[in-house]
Amino acid sequence: MFCRKSYKDIILIRFHHHLLSATLIAAVLSGCGTKPYITDINYIRDYPVDSIDAPDPSVDGPYAYQTYFYGSGEDKHRKEYAQQVDFKTEPVDITPFMEIFDDIPRYWGFDLDKVPLNGRVWFPEGEGPFPLVMIVHGNHKYRNFSDPGYEYLGTLLAGRGFIVVSVDENFLNQKFFGENDARALVLLEHLELWKEWNRTEGHKFENKVDMSRIALIGHSRGGESIAHAAAFNRLKRYPDNANIIFNYNFSIKSLIAIAPSDSQYMPAGHQTTLDNVNYLVIQGGYDSDLITFMGLEQYRRIHFTDRNFRLKSAVYIYHANHSRFNSAWGSMDDIFPKSLFINNKSIMAPQQQRQAAKVLISAFLELTLNDRKEYIPFFKDLRKGESWLPEDIYISQYQDSNFRIIADFEEDFDVTTTTIPGGLLLGINLLTWMEARIPNRLKNENAQANSTVIIEWDNELDESSDTGSYTIQLNPEAVNHLGINNDSSLVFSIGTDDMQQYEPLDITIELHDSDGNVAYLPLSSIGPIHPALTVRLFKWTWLEKKYIDDSAERILQTYEIPMSAFVSENLDFNPSKLKTISFVFDRSPYGCIMLDDIGISN
Repeated sequence: MFCRKSYKDIILIRFHHHLLSATLIAAVLSGCGTKPYITDINYIRDYPVDSIDAPDPSVDGPYAYQTYFYGSGEDKHRKEYAQQVDFKTEPVDITPFMEIFDDIPRYWGFDLDKVPLNGRVWFPEGEGPFPLVMIVHGNHKYRNFSDPGYEYLGTLLAGRGFIVVSVDENFLNQKFFGENDARALVLLEHLELWKEWNRTEGHKFENKVDMSRIALIGHSRGGESIAHAAAFNRLKRYPDNANIIFNYNFSIKSLIAIAPSDSQYMPAGHQTTLDNVNYLVIQGGYDSDLITFMGLEQYRRIHFTDRNFRLKSAVYIYHANHSRFNSAWGSMDDIFPKSLFINNKSIMAPQQQRQAAKVLISAFLELTLNDRKEYIPFFKDLRKGESWLPEDIYISQYQDSNFRIIADFEEDFDVTTTTIPGGLLLGINLLTWMEARIPNRLKNENAQANSTVIIEWDNELDESSDTGSYTIQLNPEAVNHLGINNDSSLVFSIGTDDMQQYEPLDITIELHDSDGNVAYLPLSSIGPIHPALTVRLFKWTWLEKKYIDDSAERILQTYEIPMSAFVSENLDFNPSKLKTISFVFDRSPYGCIMLDDIGISN
């Protein structure tokens, strides 16, 4: 969007609806679609990394487990929540949190003032107490029940010592919109159940639940609702009706959002911002339901403000789609006959996609609920767990509470100032230098709520000119505030803004100290700036262009380079006297990149 060279040689062949002949219809019915431009994922292996010293988090754990069901005992459609229920629950009233539509209450046999608390449980056998993990599905056909679709996670995690509950919210599906506050409220009421059971003498779950270690997992609209649940959990009153009192205050330590929506519900008109909670968000590139990576919005709105260690990570799985994270939702992201138009040729196989989810989710829970810090390097660089993951391209962003910002380009519109006071920014010999919000690929949608610096260079325009560079100048007070030393790391995130970049890029990172010593490393010593990961969601270009502006999602990759690596390159270089950080564009003749979240990790 911001690159001067982008799109100049692309010719798009558009089919109009009046040309859709019988032959074309037959092709739609029989065809699988087309492969994207980027089909070779092996370029990543040109930049090998050492595997971490940690066990595969997707391997079955040592615990046997039992399966239980709790609910109303009166479900009209599912025997597990009717005569087969193990624990009977009382209904709750959600009418203040949503509008009432259509005939869904008649189908279920209850009104929205008496919705059931239904859940399927995978419970480890042992002394405990065990951490509690709740999973909530998203929007789907309400007659095609969604809650059984996370059994693959429930059995894995129960075997590893987590109590797992897949929460039934099917009665909120299909005919409602903007009901994610109700979804959140139902989740919190489930937690109230578990708190009561845990302290009830003689109950099967008495003293078995560690209520100080709770995680919420949500998919699609459920992925949005878990953030609202975490926000409501800390509030004293409902933001949209202060006459409704909240008194939850659970120890929700971690949130995991799978292809979440964002801001369908906005408490009192505000986007949900959260402090001091661990957050993982996962998105597939071939998601034709939530076409753009909406979860990055909530990722940006997670902040760390206390002294406890916490982290957040955003993972983009190139060939994953939306529905295959739930085994009950089928393989495609839309219902027949719309599903016929989806390009399914390059979508990851269902078992592979769920294997990726198992690895990421299990590792995150082990790290954040069980303090298994050996998994931190995996989230900093997913290649360190490459043997665990199905073969694909994974792009990830990472930030933790040890990170200190230098420049995130959010503070003002002065392109020469850093976020940390007293710093200066300077671009030299650049074709483009500007700060702007990252656009998403949906047509007519707002850009991401994230500003970056856009840098474009072309070394072939004028061979006599100096190499282009982008430099951050720090003052001594800022360096002292950042606490930079030999054990620190330089951290930044980069992605391409050129949708025609089909090869990885390389640049040089150059550091100067105040004594005049220089140390530099190629970015390729860590990894490449990834190519534009083009995606064809639909089988026909004309249909694609109805919904999508760009053929690739603009995704940043976080890089972390230890200061010790620069010291190894020049033993005289002193990180504690760091003066300038330069990104030098001398290794690829042309490029247009987004650079963001430059800082120091200690």
